[in-house]
Amino acid sequence: MNLRVLVLLAGGGAAIWAFRRWRTAVQAVMVLLVLEGAIRKWLVPGAQDLIYFAKDVLLVGVYAGFLRDRGQLRVRQPAAPVLYGALLFGALWGVLEIFNPALPNLLVGIFGFKAYFFYVPLVLVLPAAFPNDAALYHFLRRYALLAIPVGTLAVAQFFSPSSSLLNTYARSGEDAYIATFGSSAYVRVTATFSFITGYTAYLIATAILILALLGASRWKFKGQLLLFGAMGMTVLGMLMTGSRAPVLILVLLLPVYWWLGVIRERSSGATFGRLVIAMALLAWVLATTNPQAIDAFRGRAAGVGDVSGRISSPLLSPYLLLPEAGLLGYGIGATHQTAATLAPSVIPYAWLHGLLVEVETGRVMVELGPIGFLLVYFVRIYLAFFSLRQVLALRTRFHRALATASFLFFLSAIPGGVVFDPTSNLYYWFFAGLLLLAMRLDREGVRKAARAAAPPAAEEAAPAPLPEPVAR
Repeated sequence: MNLRVLVLLAGGGAAIWAFRRWRTAVQAVMVLLVLEGAIRKWLVPGAQDLIYFAKDVLLVGVYAGFLRDRGQLRVRQPAAPVLYGALLFGALWGVLEIFNPALPNLLVGIFGFKAYFFYVPLVLVLPAAFPNDAALYHFLRRYALLAIPVGTLAVAQFFSPSSSLLNTYARSGEDAYIATFGSSAYVRVTATFSFITGYTAYLIATAILILALLGASRWKFKGQLLLFGAMGMTVLGMLMTGSRAPVLILVLLLPVYWWLGVIRERSSGATFGRLVIAMALLAWVLATTNPQAIDAFRGRAAGVGDVSGRISSPLLSPYLLLPEAGLLGYGIGATHQTAATLAPSVIPYAWLHGLLVEVETGRVMVELGPIGFLLVYFVRIYLAFFSLRQVLALRTRFHRALATASFLFFLSAIPGGVVFDPTSNLYYWFFAGLLLLAMRLDREGVRKAARAAAPPAAEEAAPAPLPEPVAR
């Protein structure tokens, strides 16, 4: 039987399983996000386009299963009316943009709508997917520890030649050129991901998640050595990608994390001391075990110019492109990387009339116009402020740590790429759902504590015992 047919049959079976076991399937989707590129590159390269949609097929089953059980769920969705309203208005605008006459065909608009909104339902699904703190913590910890085998593969790629089977991309129909560190022979690694972009998005999300878990444990070393190892492999992976963005983001976020996740918590002095010791040990281990990665990254970072332009471009691009975009833009999906494939009868991106934009803020403006742009970035900014408010309001350290992680990720995503990078896109809405899940669990924890502290109800008076019979 043809390989593609087998993959399609497996996908149908996986969707049915996800429909029946949607809570477990949510976790499987997040794991598949990490392994998808490896499957496409090495296991089924002949059907890599089908594997690309595997996590989306699972999510269709998850969404359907959630809707089936929603009436029976004993879970109250956390209140966030502004967020839900903004998402609804944004989705309605996205539907209208599917029919934008500037698009080459309807299929481009449909796939564009998927890029913006397909993962948004995780905001509703994730708060109902975990019954308690223990189940959530075990999943997050195991998920964070995936960084160890993923990082180990990245190390093997770094020290392998570019012609090695380990160093390949999941890109059909393109040349096999593998990116290296300039004149150096070392390869810019991708680990289990299809390309460097996906791996860097994973590294940022994983670093933030590990910071949250270590913060929840007050950075204690006992029982957390594997998490420290995962953090080391994550930072090492950032260096071996050769991309400056994840390193810069992590450096900028650390002071915010230090304030929200360490200083504001109880026993902050001891926690901060352990954090400093851990960071010093991490730097020493990286410097002694893999100086080649540090040297390669330093050489590439020093050789790339126009840093100020790269920083200012996301801020200036929407304003500069506003006259070109007009009121309605060119249609949702007009600049998406799949648009040329979905419109084979048209010269690629001819519908943009020579208007080519790289940064995401500019692309959103070009596609949706000023109204759609404001709706999309209102949600991003609002989620950042909303998560910060939860950091200050939640009662339990574990829940505050998760809210802090969400806040850090949302901050990094405001100027960054979310819509046009499926890895970042899924992580963004995963953290949004994780934030609402932390709110739900915190609320339930407060209620249980209140019930446990309440005085017991007065017992009903027992009837007086009958007198014993008198012996005659």
